[in-house]
Amino acid sequence: MSIALSLGLLLFLLLLSLPVVSALGLAAFLAPVLGEPINSSSIIRTMLTAMDSFPLLAVPLFILAGEIMTRGGLAQRLFYLADVMVGRFTGGLAMATVLACLFFGAISGSAPATVAAIGSMSIPILVSRGYEKPFATALVICAGTLGVIIPPSIPLIIYGAAANVSVGKLFIAGIFPGFVVGFSLLVYAYIYGRMHKHHITTSGSDVSAWQTLKNSVWALFTPVIVLGGIYSGVFTPTEAAAIAVAYGLFVAVVIYGEIKFSEIPSVVSSAVTTIAPILIIAAAGTAFGRVLTLMQAADFIGHYVNNVVAGPIALLLLINILLIFIGMFMEKLASIIVMTPILLPLVVPYGIDPIHFGLIMVVNLAIGFITPPVGVNLYIGSEISGIPVMKVARHIVQPVCFLLIALALITYIPAISTWLPAHF
Repeated sequence: MSIALSLGLLLFLLLLSLPVVSALGLAAFLAPVLGEPINSSSIIRTMLTAMDSFPLLAVPLFILAGEIMTRGGLAQRLFYLADVMVGRFTGGLAMATVLACLFFGAISGSAPATVAAIGSMSIPILVSRGYEKPFATALVICAGTLGVIIPPSIPLIIYGAAANVSVGKLFIAGIFPGFVVGFSLLVYAYIYGRMHKHHITTSGSDVSAWQTLKNSVWALFTPVIVLGGIYSGVFTPTEAAAIAVAYGLFVAVVIYGEIKFSEIPSVVSSAVTTIAPILIIAAAGTAFGRVLTLMQAADFIGHYVNNVVAGPIALLLLINILLIFIGMFMEKLASIIVMTPILLPLVVPYGIDPIHFGLIMVVNLAIGFITPPVGVNLYIGSEISGIPVMKVARHIVQPVCFLLIALALITYIPAISTWLPAHF
């Protein structure tokens, strides 16, 4: 009974629009009041221990690296390179936007950062080429989800810590799912281009491919260095994040000259405003997750789930629906921390690999970045384009359908997530 009360209390506090960290903290500290033999001091220790994590250190470092590369002009050069690659084709500029989000996702690890960096450049250009502004905005909002699927991914780091799974293996596992999601959006962009080919113009034909590649090569080296070092075993994901910060500073300050030495403190300050809430949420979410574990929430929920579903196919369908719903209302990193200890024990007995399940969770919650009422990407895209949120929300329905097809493939074809980790 106390499990249902704790989860109900958390939902009630969130519906009251209480900050996520406050809702998680109160739900954790009020567990003893509900009759659970849990010491409040142990909850505090759990929060402190959650912060004392070497893998978790990668989160603030990757956020700082993403901020440096956004301000340092790397995102702009990646967009122009993608335009040269596919801009000549039907719907090419829209496809270039998707590719640019994929490239930048391999640098930032953040969906909102990807939307902000690529959207501010691509939306005006798409509109000037004849694309409808709501379509351009919705495309960038949806393509921004690649920022949390393509490694390095901040949600994958959080999941790795919550599930005690290798972050390096999760990064390797995220490559093919990222391509599947990216390809689904490329198909959507191509179909739109075919349907509106008389109103839009191609691009890229008047741009020197060689010159664009030369201008972009330093940006392209970022994921090569970071991910190549992780996959080859040269350094850990946390060390890779530190290297990404150092490399990004070198390129932005010395090579491109987009950031002056005097501007570095403001770049760090801007990153800290993003980092601090994430780490506080991680601490509070870990404490609440620990409370649920002590309450044996997984066994409690598993008992009822097993009476409702029969087999892994129905179970995964139910979990997908649940996670999409949760992603609409709850902060994504907190969702991973709270739901992992509940859901992972349900799927393991069916032979579902924890790495595969991690990608299912992250792709589900990535869709939550674009669905109202708390879709962060949706609000960032609306602010960039100047289109009201509800009008943009109507235009994300079609691309979300393509994302759901990609989600179904990732869910029911485990090899998409597990083949690469098994061979590296």
